[in-house]
Amino acid sequence: MKTNNVAEQINHTIEDIWIVLEKMERDYTKFNLNNQQAVLLALVIRHPSISPSEIAEKMMITKSAVSQQIAKLEKDGYIIKRQHVDDKRGYSIELGEKGLLYKQEGEAFNQEITKKYQAQLSDEELVNVIEVLEKLKSVLL
Repeated sequence: MKTNNVAEQINHTIEDIWIVLEKMERDYTKFNLNNQQAVLLALVIRHPSISPSEIAEKMMITKSAVSQQIAKLEKDGYIIKRQHVDDKRGYSIELGEKGLLYKQEGEAFNQEITKKYQAQLSDEELVNVIEVLEKLKSVLL
């Protein structure tokens, strides 16, 4: 393997995996969300009561872009805005009824994917994959 192509090969492989998983998940869950909305919901699922500012920071997009997506997701019943008790100007984002359904279907999808991984890879290989991916992530952050 030529070392000057390693980054490109890694990026293409990760991109290919992401594209396949994204399509499989959309086919499995049948939710009609754009990529930003799916990422925003994933953040709310992983970080309950997250603030819009934290979402913008994690997604590396403007607060205005987050506000637009929040408004759409709130209108569609995926999320709920909760006003902070201490700071009446601030609010956090929580899952709404449709967001909870999205979370449940996402968890079911992940269980199906886990079965596929476990059918093809040993426990040791899975641990190695996770370790390498975590290292790659830390290099980029």
